[in-house]
Amino acid sequence: MLCDGEPAPFTQGSGRLELAQAITDAKNPLTARVAVNRLWQHHFGQGLVRSPGNFGQLGDRPTHPELLDYLAGRLVQNGWSLKAMHREMLLTEAYQRSSAASPAAREKDPDNLLLSHANVRERLDAEALRDSVLAVAGTLDRTVGGAPAPFDHKHRRRTLYVTVSRSRMVTVGPMQRLFFMNAPFVAEQAKALAARLTGTDGERIRAAYELLYARPASADELQLGLAFLQGDATRWPQYAQVLLSAAEFSTIQ
Repeated sequence: MLCDGEPAPFTQGSGRLELAQAITDAKNPLTARVAVNRLWQHHFGQGLVRSPGNFGQLGDRPTHPELLDYLAGRLVQNGWSLKAMHREMLLTEAYQRSSAASPAAREKDPDNLLLSHANVRERLDAEALRDSVLAVAGTLDRTVGGAPAPFDHKHRRRTLYVTVSRSRMVTVGPMQRLFFMNAPFVAEQAKALAARLTGTDGERIRAAYELLYARPASADELQLGLAFLQGDATRWPQYAQVLLSAAEFSTIQ
């Protein structure tokens, strides 16, 4: 898997160190390709190789083999810096394209294999969603480093420092919506968000839409919000919780 022809046997101890060195050797083309494919999958929803866990004969062929080779080379050239690779991908024209696809593109490439447009409504993963809730509420603890902490509603650090399962199935179920409706964590952050917004009810609604959805509130949305609040400040935490629970907040347009 890591070389052409018959591999040389490992001779030093258990061989684990030699295996690690062989995997990370600059002459090994597989490791860098697998790494950049995973990063591409994270940002674009699907990897250049659609079977990220199988680069063998039974796996899918890359949709853009030259691009995969280029990115793998750039990763090695930059000293295996994942930060630099994230930046390079996010600055591409492909990542910044609109999600509006032409009729011809939808007909010829319904799965968007050729990346003619951005994929629509990619869901945030649990870590990014939790961090986003804390960020908009103004309660995110941005301290860097330290030991991990248990996953409870009192914890305010980024989810990177929380002990969670890293291998999960991607599912859509009622428990996710029920969590946003009833969890103490969401209720507390909704109160913090409501306290963060200042001004008249109309000004606070407009600020909330800009903060949570990165767009202005429509006339209908503004009217619905004002009709619900009715000038009652005690209704603001509930209104903020509704905005946090919306699908628009938990997806990437």
